[in-house]
Amino acid sequence: MQKLLFILSFTVLTAVFAFAQSSVWKITKGKNSVYVGGSVHTLRTQDYPLPKEFDKAFEMSDVAVFEANINEANDPVFMQKMVQFMVLPNNQTLEAVLSKKTYKLLEAKCEEIGIPIEFMKNFTPFAIVNTLMVIQMQKMNFTPQGVDAYYLEKAEKNKKRIEFLETMEFQIRLFYGSDMMGDDYVLQAIKDLDDLKEIIPSLITQWHNGTSQITDMAEKEMREKFPNLYKAIIADRNKNWLILIEDYLTTKDVEFIIVGLAHLHGNNGLLKSLKEKGYKVEYLK
Repeated sequence: MQKLLFILSFTVLTAVFAFAQSSVWKITKGKNSVYVGGSVHTLRTQDYPLPKEFDKAFEMSDVAVFEANINEANDPVFMQKMVQFMVLPNNQTLEAVLSKKTYKLLEAKCEEIGIPIEFMKNFTPFAIVNTLMVIQMQKMNFTPQGVDAYYLEKAEKNKKRIEFLETMEFQIRLFYGSDMMGDDYVLQAIKDLDDLKEIIPSLITQWHNGTSQITDMAEKEMREKFPNLYKAIIADRNKNWLILIEDYLTTKDVEFIIVGLAHLHGNNGLLKSLKEKGYKVEYLK
C-alpha cells in the first residue's frame, strides 16, 4: 500500500492526456482561469530545479493554494495530537491486532531497516510502516521538502495570499484510519518497501518528463485491493476539492493549486472531472 500511495503521488496522467509536456495544467472558464500543479511530496537535492512550468504558474497567480498547511507539523500542540492517533487504542499491542505470521514479517522488516519493533509495540501498523518508509527514503537521500513545501515557503517569502483545501488534522484522521490497521495492509506495505529502491528513481524521471507507464496499474491495484481506502483518500477528497476549484473559477483572481498527482488522473481525477464539466483543460507550456 505504501508503494501504491507513493506511486500515485509521483506519477502523471496517462490515458486521456497522453502527451503531457509538464505537470502543470491551466483550467479556464470564460475569462477566468486557475493553474493546477501535481505535487511530489518528497524530493532529493538533485531533483531541483523544478520544471519551469511550476515557476511560471506561481508567478502568474495571485493566490497559492495547497492541500493543507504542512507547517502545522512543526507545532508541538499538533505533534502531541498526532501522537495520539499513532498509538493503538485501549492499551492494545501490535501483536493483538496482527496475526503471528504478519507480526513476524513486520518484526523482520523493522530489524532490517534498523528500528526494533519493541520500541513501537503500541503504535498502529500505519504509524510503524510510515516510520519505516521515512527512514528508507532518507537512506535514498530524499528530504521532507517536496513541491508543495517548496512553494509554500516561496509564497510566504513573496507575501502571496495562501489558502488551503483542508486541515492537517483532517489528513491525520484520514490516514490513520482503520483501513490501515490489518494484516492485508501490512503485508502489502512490506512488499512495497522492498520495491522502493527500484521504482522511485524512475518515477522521479517520469515526473520531470511528464510521462508515466505505471499510473494506471497502480491506481487499478489500489482500487481493487483497498477500495474503501481509495474512496476515502482519493475519490471523496477529489469531490470536495472539485467544488472548491469551481468556486475559484468564479473569481477574477488567478489561483495556483498544488495537490498530489494522485488526485489529478484516473476515473475520479480532478482533470477528467473538470473537462467533463465543460472547462478547458490544457497543459501549461
